[in-house]
Amino acid sequence: MSLIFCISSYGQSNLLNAKKPSEIGTELIKADKKSIQYPEVDDTDVLWSKVVYEFIDLNEKLNFQLLFPVNDEQYTSTRKSLWKIIRENVENGTIDEVFDVRNDNFLNSNRITGTEKIKDFYGSKFTPGDSRPQTYATSSDITGYKIKGVWFFDKKHSEMKYRLLGIQPVGRNLKESGKEQGYFWIWYPSIRDVLSNHMVFNDKNNNNRISFDDLLVNRRFSSYIYKYDNVYGDRTIRDYIRQRNGESNRQYQLRLIMESERIKKEILDFDVDMWGY
Repeated sequence: MSLIFCISSYGQSNLLNAKKPSEIGTELIKADKKSIQYPEVDDTDVLWSKVVYEFIDLNEKLNFQLLFPVNDEQYTSTRKSLWKIIRENVENGTIDEVFDVRNDNFLNSNRITGTEKIKDFYGSKFTPGDSRPQTYATSSDITGYKIKGVWFFDKKHSEMKYRLLGIQPVGRNLKESGKEQGYFWIWYPSIRDVLSNHMVFNDKNNNNRISFDDLLVNRRFSSYIYKYDNVYGDRTIRDYIRQRNGESNRQYQLRLIMESERIKKEILDFDVDMWGY
């Protein structure tokens, strides 16, 4: 019984066959998986669509698979957080479809080029030669992810579908202590193959793992809507749900969540109503 517990707690590839510790995880490293490609969708086949923006709070237990491990030095290739994967591939140039956090429309004019420019968004104000060394945000500094996606009804297949379009890491601002900020937007389809090569930890059965891409595109996370496309210039929920006089912050947050759930229900109701007679 103790042996089974030990094996499951490691959850690393090639653990049973490794002749030395450095061989643990080699099977995962060798893998070069491709993401499952979406079929082409003709614009004329889209009967209805709605773009929604959501926030994935890493304080929620259901989202811990995206957060941990927060110690980036504890594991090398055998297990990584989503942020560590993103940061490594931004810094080696594999992820280059990066856009300004202030604009989520992925216009070419808002594209950020150059690794050093991108790193500055999650770097500290200290530079080499200062009394304190230059540092960059680690997994423990990340508090959540904003995502942009579109729900649409494909009349050709008579099915409601979802496509993830963009993802934005949100974390501690190392230049201004105590504040949080979004670092940048990434065009999600451009990083699907990268995320397909990294497995998510499964605390139920580590021999049955899915990739980070599988987790995200299949929406196996908890989130709430903070914005959706609308006639008011894509205003956020906070723009029209304001805190009332005398209302506690807890009550205000509850009303924001209720509005988010109302929008979700509106989307699901459209799918249900399509089959009503």
